Amino acid sequence: MFLTQQGGFIIKPIAKLFGLIFGLIYDVFDKFGIVSIGFVIIIFTIIIRLCLIPLMINSNKSSKITAYIQPEMNKITKKYKGKKDQDSILAQQREMRELQEKYGVSMSGSCLTALIQMPIFLALYRVIQNVPAYVSQVKDLYMPIANAIHGDEAAAKALEDFKSIEEYKSYFAGINTNTNSINGIIDALAKFPSSAWDAFKETVTNSSVIDAITSNKDKIVEVNSFIGGIDLTVKPGFALTAAFAIPVLSLVFQFLSMKVTPQQSSGDPAQEQSMKMMKGMMYVFPLMSFFITISVPAGLGLYWATGAFISFLTSVGINTYYKHCDMDKLIEKSKAKAAKKIAKKKASGKKSFMERMSEAAYGNQDASSNPRVNSNIANQSLKSYSSNTMSKNNGGVKYREGSLAAKANAMQRYNDKNGGKN
Repeated sequence: MFLTQQGGFIIKPIAKLFGLIFGLIYDVFDKFGIVSIGFVIIIFTIIIRLCLIPLMINSNKSSKITAYIQPEMNKITKKYKGKKDQDSILAQQREMRELQEKYGVSMSGSCLTALIQMPIFLALYRVIQNVPAYVSQVKDLYMPIANAIHGDEAAAKALEDFKSIEEYKSYFAGINTNTNSINGIIDALAKFPSSAWDAFKETVTNSSVIDAITSNKDKIVEVNSFIGGIDLTVKPGFALTAAFAIPVLSLVFQFLSMKVTPQQSSGDPAQEQSMKMMKGMMYVFPLMSFFITISVPAGLGLYWATGAFISFLTSVGINTYYKHCDMDKLIEKSKAKAAKKIAKKKASGKKSFMERMSEAAYGNQDASSNPRVNSNIANQSLKSYSSNTMSKNNGGVKYREGSLAAKANAMQRYNDKNGGKN
């Protein structure tokens, strides 16, 4: 059930933290007589986006510097064009890595913002899917009704039967609510759209349950409603209601946000192909945003649409700043900072993530800086190398001297001569 605050060891603590933040924001609005959770979501989104601005600035700066060093990157790519041997691949990777380190940029840096947002979205989904499970002030609104139902067996059965009514059963799909417990009852009640309260009240006969519903349902509906009467607990779907505006705005703001994201031309055919794919994603992502927000509670869509709008405004501001800044000073500052980082890394003896990955793939030593190690690795791999040309009857086949195939077949002939013993 939702009030157990499910979500795993990563999502669960983040969701609990968000619940605390929601509660604080809710209290502030409550003092001004505003109890809509929609305004809480908007303020929460602004807070989250403000926290992500440093990452966005860093990503944008990295993009600008990458465009500046693109000619040098193209020279490295051209230098090793068509070379598929292990020595060349490792050397190209090393030179690219050293160039990026020199200027303090990383090709994977721009992905960090997107990766960070994923657990935020999943945790926020948990919170908005059932606000009472995480925001104690909202849970308190359901408690009088839940206590009254829990004390009446007939009312609990009426709630269980209500979940099966054709008009409302879709709201409870995939949710295992145990109406034998107070938390389980609140889980079920939290799924009620605003239209369900009066319908459910007619199915019970206990006067204490009816009084509890009458006293609290208006405040509950107010908490879950937003501008224009949008029920934030309900999925918008394709119906032409006020809630449908949320997925549409999400699509528009997502497109605008991606439209103003700078995309640099490199001149390299392989990278140009990647750029074409990125341009295609400019249309794919907004459509994905639309279909996601149309099939999740409107409250989550409100977060997504607000976030996309703030991202658009932030990108415009950052682009304007870098358009008028002194790029030469920016480059020199980044190089100086990178030089200190490189010196510190050498002094500590620590290796970067890419270096550790290279070691994992090719051995414990940096093969790119030691040709002998590179050769040893290649020769070791020949023992397990095979192809359809490696047979006793391939004497008519000619191989380029020093090529991998020539070495492999030499190793095969040696194995055949010695009865397969190495």
